Amino acid sequence: MNRIQITKQTCAGCSACSQICPTNAISMVEDERGFLYPVITENKCVDCGLCEKVCNFNSFADEELVQTCECYAVRHKDEEEVKTSRSGAAFMALADFVLDQNGIVFGAEFADPKTVIHKSENTKDGVNNFKGSKYVQSDIGCCFSECAEHLKNGKVVLFSGTPCQVHGLLSFLNNKQIAKDKLITVDIVCHGVPSRKLWREYVAETERRHKVDIISANFRNKELFGWKDHKESFVFSDATTKATTAWTTLFYNHVMFRESCYVCPYTTPYRDSDITIADYWGIEKNASEFDDDKGVNLLLIHTKKGQEVFHKINEKLFFRKTELFTSMQPNLQHSSEKGTNYECFWSDYRRLSTRKFFAKYFFVNNFVFFSRRVINKIKRVVRNILK
Repeated sequence: MNRIQITKQTCAGCSACSQICPTNAISMVEDERGFLYPVITENKCVDCGLCEKVCNFNSFADEELVQTCECYAVRHKDEEEVKTSRSGAAFMALADFVLDQNGIVFGAEFADPKTVIHKSENTKDGVNNFKGSKYVQSDIGCCFSECAEHLKNGKVVLFSGTPCQVHGLLSFLNNKQIAKDKLITVDIVCHGVPSRKLWREYVAETERRHKVDIISANFRNKELFGWKDHKESFVFSDATTKATTAWTTLFYNHVMFRESCYVCPYTTPYRDSDITIADYWGIEKNASEFDDDKGVNLLLIHTKKGQEVFHKINEKLFFRKTELFTSMQPNLQHSSEKGTNYECFWSDYRRLSTRKFFAKYFFVNNFVFFSRRVINKIKRVVRNILK
């Protein structure tokens, strides 16, 4: 029997297996914690073995790759792009390069405040929806199959995502024997992916507590707090903005990730992707001219194609080459370790009511409230002082 053999530790939820199945026998189904795993419909399975073959998570080995990696500190020259992006807007320079060729860009966006999805866009306005960090696992849907169709039709395609999503796509295309000469892949330095179900419930509970609907969410609001600070914020239908570190705190405590994130094989600077993008933490040591809290990207270039693309877009960028060994983020070296209260967290999630669980873990500290009127007044005062 050649059916995919997985455990919760050996599945990243990339969906390559479900999208390559010739009989649509595999569905991605949410488990009790809100993570997607493949489930086989027995009477549709023909034991072709493609699902097992396409699983890159269980076969990726960075020692088989060419061990080279160029490293840069990067920021877009357009200040508006930087202002509206999470870091240095390097991704937008790449996206514009593809859009200028009538190409397609894939990325993660909010379908609504409770839901993050992967999708394709072919306009600047559409790609703008991909801006900002998404600290929750996106639903990849049928993006791998859609990407394959665009490549077969001769389109230039930029695909961005977590390392497991990007490497899942590459394995999918290899097994489908789709030419990748017009594909540019960009992955991120990833801590791990929190539960999408947990995020949905957190947003719903926040709405219930404040008795008003949330119309948008921002995992890291640079406009309010700068690049280095990390708070999630919500815009409510009553025109107020409310911010907290509840999700952030648990994210960095490493208790909300799927099991595979704790044994991730992609925590290395040597990858199959063309380019890796991240926040450049430690920039004050390696390129202090960027250390102004506006945001700067760490850019790792892995392939010849990545080098060629970077040389074509670097006129839009401020950049400085840095040494890899002084630029290594923790998750370029090892997987995140489970938080000490990991077991307790998920045990409480299972046994406590929704209200009691979120009261215990998410609403220990009250929200910091920011009305638009107060924020604008503070900005005016600061501007007057600076003048």
